[in-house]
Amino acid sequence: NTQMARQSTTTQWGPRVVVSPKSQLWQVISIFLLLLQRPFLPTTVTAMTYTPTNNQQCYTQGGAKKYHHMIVLVHGYLGNYREQEYYGEAILMESAKILNRKDDDSSTTTTTCPPKSPNNSHTFSILQSKANSRLVDTTDGIAKGGERLAIEIMEWMEEQINIIQEEEKSEEQSNTVMTLSFIGNSLGGLYSRYALTELDSIFTKENNKKKKVLPLIFCTTSSPHLGVSQETFIELPKWTEPYISKAFNQQTMDDLFGVHDSTVVMDMCSSYSDTKKNSQEEEKLPEKKDFLSPLQQFQKRIAVANAYNTDFLVSVTSGAFLSSNSDSLHHHQDSDVVASSSLRLMKSTEHVALQVVTVPEEITDNDNDENSTGSCVNVLDKLGWHKIFIDTRSILPQIFNREIPKLQPKPSYTSRELQNHFQQYGTWFPVAHPLNMANSKTDWYRYFTKSGQPI
Repeated sequence: NTQMARQSTTTQWGPRVVVSPKSQLWQVISIFLLLLQRPFLPTTVTAMTYTPTNNQQCYTQGGAKKYHHMIVLVHGYLGNYREQEYYGEAILMESAKILNRKDDDSSTTTTTCPPKSPNNSHTFSILQSKANSRLVDTTDGIAKGGERLAIEIMEWMEEQINIIQEEEKSEEQSNTVMTLSFIGNSLGGLYSRYALTELDSIFTKENNKKKKVLPLIFCTTSSPHLGVSQETFIELPKWTEPYISKAFNQQTMDDLFGVHDSTVVMDMCSSYSDTKKNSQEEEKLPEKKDFLSPLQQFQKRIAVANAYNTDFLVSVTSGAFLSSNSDSLHHHQDSDVVASSSLRLMKSTEHVALQVVTVPEEITDNDNDENSTGSCVNVLDKLGWHKIFIDTRSILPQIFNREIPKLQPKPSYTSRELQNHFQQYGTWFPVAHPLNMANSKTDWYRYFTKSGQPI
């Protein structure tokens, strides 16, 4: 009883999200292979929608609400818009299952709609971002990539808003709630955080209430929130990092290593306001962006990171923004304990090592004063995050794996404790980076991750 339409695409459907697969020699070999890889770029339209059929009775009747969910998928370094293709398909498939879930106490099929309004309807529109799909687009820095992404999203959202307004032009008041969610993979997570500074105005209620957009979920998968300085698989001497970055001759590497006067990664842990400009000299300085307030507006923030050094490109410290200099508390979440709460957890599988949440706290001006990794971690944690630590060792070649003592169950852990545990080397075959979102950027990748399953 479901109807799924993928506009102007020919790809076969299937739920494909997985938890899938640093000596300097490894680094050189991997980078060389990445640079040689030629992305496969078919000409397909990126919009995807799911709409329940009439017999599901999940359309609006009377004053019921319509929900139009806009989801932006943002690929990473040297990627393309196909990178999260499986991810988008799985979102639609799993959403359809939720909306058409069978009642355990009945043999008949029933529709599960949002609470308090059994006649709500949901439409999903997914944008697989193309703003940085050319090879050179991911090499000119986080700022430029984020700005291109913001422009693309604004244009796409205007199209979505115009469609809704056209459908409801005869109605006195809009019944459609428009939501916006992000899923940024790897470098795409930083692009997404930067783009939010350009999109802040869309979250503000205007005279035309139909333009109100609800920031819903902001999710990153293996994103280097703290950059890569001192976070390579084999830790490099810090004095070598400027030379390594210079060899790449890319602004993106300067940004990630934090060298050659690039501070964008640390800047993105700051929230600035006009009230902090206390002198004429400060007024003349370039405008500093508020990176935290737009991110804070989302109903939920999720960070997925690969544990036990199974990810060659992004460490668990950077992916889950942990620090040995932070005592930020992370509260353990267990599916058996919070099954009845509003917190939706990953399915209990062998690939999910731990799930924790940080409690939202007020961010003060003092939190922005210290430009350090520990300060950055503390500020981000104060936004409130659901962090998911993935362990892919069971699907990696066992000959390369190492036994790690299990994490002792506790009600909560400090950032320091989590870093000390999860940064241990669990494998000498660290290929988990493309696996936690079933990377499908080429036909070869799509074949390699074809056995992916939602977790």
